[in-house]
Amino acid sequence: MLKVFLTRVDKENGVWLSLPTTPADIGVAYATLDNINGTENLDTRLTGVESSIRNLRQYLIGKSTDDPNTIKELDFIARRIDGFVESEAALFSGALDIESINTLTDIINLTYSLEGYELYPDVTTANELGQYLVESGEVQIHESALPYVDYERVATEYEANNSGCYTAAGYVAKTGGSIERIYDGITLPDVNADKDYIFKLKLISQYSFDRLDDPYTLKLPTSDIALRQVRDQLRVKHFEECEIADFDCPIANLSARLHMDGDIYSLNKLAQKIKDMPNEGMVTKLLAALEAEMPEDLCNTLDIAEDLDRYELIPASVINATDYAHHVLFESGRYDIFVDDEINSFVDYEKYGNYKMIEDGVKQTAFGMIRRIDEPFQEQEQGFTQKMGGM
Repeated sequence: MLKVFLTRVDKENGVWLSLPTTPADIGVAYATLDNINGTENLDTRLTGVESSIRNLRQYLIGKSTDDPNTIKELDFIARRIDGFVESEAALFSGALDIESINTLTDIINLTYSLEGYELYPDVTTANELGQYLVESGEVQIHESALPYVDYERVATEYEANNSGCYTAAGYVAKTGGSIERIYDGITLPDVNADKDYIFKLKLISQYSFDRLDDPYTLKLPTSDIALRQVRDQLRVKHFEECEIADFDCPIANLSARLHMDGDIYSLNKLAQKIKDMPNEGMVTKLLAALEAEMPEDLCNTLDIAEDLDRYELIPASVINATDYAHHVLFESGRYDIFVDDEINSFVDYEKYGNYKMIEDGVKQTAFGMIRRIDEPFQEQEQGFTQKMGGM
């Protein structure tokens, strides 16, 4: 959320503008300013800022909006922060204070560089930071010395050699390099350019019934450290103590082929495996293999994703038995064979294609024909059933 108070000569009277908004609403806001102050002095500035990012105000207050591009940049920033999950908002808040932020361009680019920071949840003092560093293994202390550790000193030495800051959500540590220059100050980037998650879950702890209307959003893939931090924020030891309130996957048809049986770690591994796939063809092969295999749980689904080389996704041009015969004989590389024109007229490709499809165990899926290279598919006695909800 971002709201800005626009004023001109009369700093007491102006207009609040809620962002993101439409060009029409921006026009209404400036027309209101014209009625208040006239149009002679067009020095329009931000003299009030409200935001869901607690410290964003200090980086926006007083800025001029006379350049039409400024309002567009502010609107863009609002769209970016509206798309943040809790951890991203905390990282952004901390990163603002860690970095040298001078312009709206800096702020926009920072929103695309949050992978260079790490949140230590609920760490708000030097003593808590020292404890976290020791308990997480970030700082190595011999077990015999643990009763005598000065945690504040541990934190002081860490902060002297690392960039970071305390926020209301915890300590934000800088772990990456410089801010990536996505925005050049001229052409605004895609607002969703870095939203490359495979799965997005909304989790509710069994012990946090007061947050039923405000579940925790988790995007996968993520690091094991980040998963541990999510458990800490949800105040659970195991993800089995949570419920999935909502599940989103931008890959069409994938979620319908998953068993949501609560194994968040396997789901995270699957997400990483899919993200690392070199092209859409591999994703299509995975979807076809899942439809053909009908795995019973996430563990089996992950096994399929990790062993896609055992499958052959038949080219989309192969739509019948005759096509399959030509594919096997002349395109697949399985046979070094040549059929001249005279012999070709006597070959029953349809019959041979039907025979080979049965022998190869080819299955027709919504994503094309697929076969298992090492051994034919086993016949399934029951259809696929998706599980959602309980963890």
